[in-house]
Amino acid sequence: MLKLKGERQKVKDKGWKTKDMFKRITAFFESTMSVTTTDKAYNDYHKKQMAAAALFIEVLKSDFEYLDEEWAVVESSLRELFDLSNDEITQITALAEEQVNSAVSLRSFTHCINENYSNEEKLRIVEMLWRIALADGVINKYENHIMRKIGSLLYIPQKDYVRAKQQARLHRN
Repeated sequence: MLKLKGERQKVKDKGWKTKDMFKRITAFFESTMSVTTTDKAYNDYHKKQMAAAALFIEVLKSDFEYLDEEWAVVESSLRELFDLSNDEITQITALAEEQVNSAVSLRSFTHCINENYSNEEKLRIVEMLWRIALADGVINKYENHIMRKIGSLLYIPQKDYVRAKQQARLHRN
């Protein structure tokens, strides 16, 4: 009986942690954009940012090495996609990293992208994910696995997936 109480406490604590993280994310966007969270377009746009940033962090972490080259590609990708300042990039990557660390799977991120991005935008994100994976010049089995998984969860056709990878290779050279 005592063990069950402890398990409930853990779940309760995790819920509070999640609520606290949501409050921090909301506060970040309100402070940087000076708008309220009641604006649906605003909320949708920032959900898109967080989902993309979280996938960027997932690919970055997949090979268990956090190299400066990879971080630079994450930052440039966020800047290119969303026209963010350096301070905003620092804050959003920190929040995305927290989300990644507390996430159970990739589905919450990929679902958000599937709901809010066009097919063309999803392909652009997949290309950027490949750029991150290729930043160190090597795609290891972990990076390859997560990229296949993300491509599948985003419903990217194989030919487009391969083309995005080729474009990322060309961009690197």
